[in-house]
Amino acid sequence: MHRVIRLAACCCAALAFCLALQAQAPAAPAAARQALPAMPRPIDTHDTVWIEDMTLLEVRDALKAGKNTAMIFAGGMEDNGPYIVVSQHDNTVKAMCDVIARKLGNALCAPIMPLAPAPDLERNTTPGAVSVTVDTFKAVLTDEATSLKAQGFKNILFLVDHGADAKPTQEVARALADKWAGSGTASYYVSAYYDDRALVKFEQDVLGVHEKTEGVHYHDDYPYDAVSIVVNPEDVRLPERIKAKLTTVNGIDLNTPKAVEDGKKLMEFRADVTVKAIQKLIPPR
Repeated sequence: MHRVIRLAACCCAALAFCLALQAQAPAAPAAARQALPAMPRPIDTHDTVWIEDMTLLEVRDALKAGKNTAMIFAGGMEDNGPYIVVSQHDNTVKAMCDVIARKLGNALCAPIMPLAPAPDLERNTTPGAVSVTVDTFKAVLTDEATSLKAQGFKNILFLVDHGADAKPTQEVARALADKWAGSGTASYYVSAYYDDRALVKFEQDVLGVHEKTEGVHYHDDYPYDAVSIVVNPEDVRLPERIKAKLTTVNGIDLNTPKAVEDGKKLMEFRADVTVKAIQKLIPPR
């Protein structure tokens, strides 16, 4: 009988010991995780301006180095005609944000908003035009900006590449600017980036390109397509169009060295205009 009691006591003690170990096990990783933001960076910084492609320590050190401006671009998926991928806006802003951030020197690219708002999702039946409600769109932008503010970013910039994004994005930027007044963090909407009139004027006056839009006209234009050729020719299905001998858009041939050079010039133009606008918006500290 005494042996049974002793055995039971030993089992209980062993069980208690195991439970104690399990209870203590998370303490070490948690402590290590808490110490991580303060540790010296053990390797060189990777060359990127995208927050999502950086390590925790790289973001921390970028902020310490004065890169406290974050850009949130809104794109969108939509009908762009028979030759252009529905995510053209998203792919464009990924390329443009990179160029603009590097030109600014004190900015990083936050994750883009890849889905545009639609007034009625049940009626938005266009294949590939995946959308969200206006409320969801605004909520995501608001939450992302608030998260960036909490991490130490002082200037949150909103930019759009798609018409449907403009109004709700402006509303978010204004609401946050009012809410954050006096906090040390500011919110701005950069309207200069999305200016189709300026883009067409540059296309005609500088590039010497005049599109013909009579007859059948898709939601497909030379300035955006020329940029896409630089970013990724597959976005405009250039290989397939070459095979089918359908490489023109509004009377302009995309399968030429000039189209590639025009795309590069258009990217530089948009980036330079945007950088100047941002520098005017943000007062020196």
